[in-house]
Order: sequence, then structure tokens, then C-alpha cells
Amino acid sequence: MLSLMVVPDYLPDQFSTWYLLNNYLQKKSDQNISLLMPPSFDEVKAQQNKEKVSMLFVNPFAAGSYVRDEGYLPLVKPKNKPDEIVIVTAADSDINAIEELKGTVELALSNNEDANFIGLRLLEPANLNDDELVINRKDNFLMVASSVIRQQAKIGIIQANVYESFNSVTKDQLKVLLKSRINEVSHVMLYHQDVAAQAEPLREILCKMADDPDGANIVKALSYPEGFTDLSQEDMEFMIDVVDTLRM
Repeated sequence: MLSLMVVPDYLPDQFSTWYLLNNYLQKKSDQNISLLMPPSFDEVKAQQNKEKVSMLFVNPFAAGSYVRDEGYLPLVKPKNKPDEIVIVTAADSDINAIEELKGTVELALSNNEDANFIGLRLLEPANLNDDELVINRKDNFLMVASSVIRQQAKIGIIQANVYESFNSVTKDQLKVLLKSRINEVSHVMLYHQDVAAQAEPLREILCKMADDPDGANIVKALSYPEGFTDLSQEDMEFMIDVVDTLRM
């Protein structure tokens, strides 16, 4: 039986949608697929150490090690949905640009390390040293936003598609200082080379979801309105190279 593990950086109301996607794949492929939804990144690692899963839906910063070190191959990625982040402050803050951040700055972060990495790179123009940047970790992006709104943190790092999904009441209380423009990296779905025969048929099913009424409702609820698109080995290697460059 195949297994699919989804890393915990989705919106809370998308939890059940991943089960709908899994049921859709099982029905279309006539295969049994066990869905794993670890509540933390530590449990993702624990699961992999215990027993490697057949398939993974992971962020681009984690994908490299799975592909290069653990024998995973690319399947699909969200179509026209790169992983971008926004740096936000409170709507009534007198800060209007990253360069205006001075002195001690409280920064709210989630446990999404790829979003955090990109966000910290975007903060470099502020020239804040380690003593001036006070990290305040939160469980999810909504709690990051809440921390900024309540002025428990001066700025926060939020995944752009999550920010876009906030209701107007929340967004009206926030101000975007900067949005990343990487365009080349996104979440990816991978499969282990040992299950290629079972996983490869899912590529076409996933790529056609947006064209099917039932599938379209699912991918829209996951904030992927155009669904998924094929991910080649060449494109996967390019994405890994982009991530490696960002880490330099």
C-alpha cells in the first residue's frame, strides 16, 4: 500500500481537504493510499526515521535532501503557485519599509523553516544584528499575524498564499512591508523510487484534477486553483540549485 505524508505548513481548514484529495486519488487510481498528517516537523522526521513513506508533499527547502540523499523522485508541483512570503507589520505602525527597522525588533516566526529562511534574507537591508532581532516563535501563520496585530511583535513572516487567504478583518489590521519575488521554488510532491510503478499513474491524475469538477473543488480549497503540473527531474534539480543559491 502506498503512503502519502503532507508536511504541516498548510492552513488549519485545509486539513480535511487533504483527506478529500487522498480519497480522490484512491478512487481514480484504484489503489489504497494511507495519508499521514504529522502535526509537527519533528514528527515528520520521526516518521521518516521509523519507516520511509512512499510519497511526500514537502516545501522546496526540504525537497533537496529527499531527492539527493533518500532516493525520492519528482512527481508534481502546484501550477503557477510559487512559495513566496510577505513581511508584515501592524497597519498603524510607523514602519513603512524594511530599512526603517532600527534598534530592538521583535520578529514573529512560524515553524515553516523555508518561509523563515526567505524572510530573514529579505530582512538583511535592515542590518540588524543577532542581539537586536528578538525571535518570537508561533505554531502557525495565523498566530504570527495575531502577534503582530496585538503588537507583541513588530514584524512577522507569513507565507504569501496564507496571507492572501486571511479574511478582510485580519488583513485590514496588517501592512505588507515586502513580498519576495523568487518565482522559481514551490512545494513539490515526491515519490520513492521503490514505488515508481504505483506512483507514476498518479502523475496524470493529479495534473488533470483542475479539469474535473470534483477535483477542481479540492485543489481550489488547497489554494491551488490551477491544480498541479508535471515536475520533471530537470526542473526539480533546477529548483534545488535555486534553493542552494539562496542558502549561500
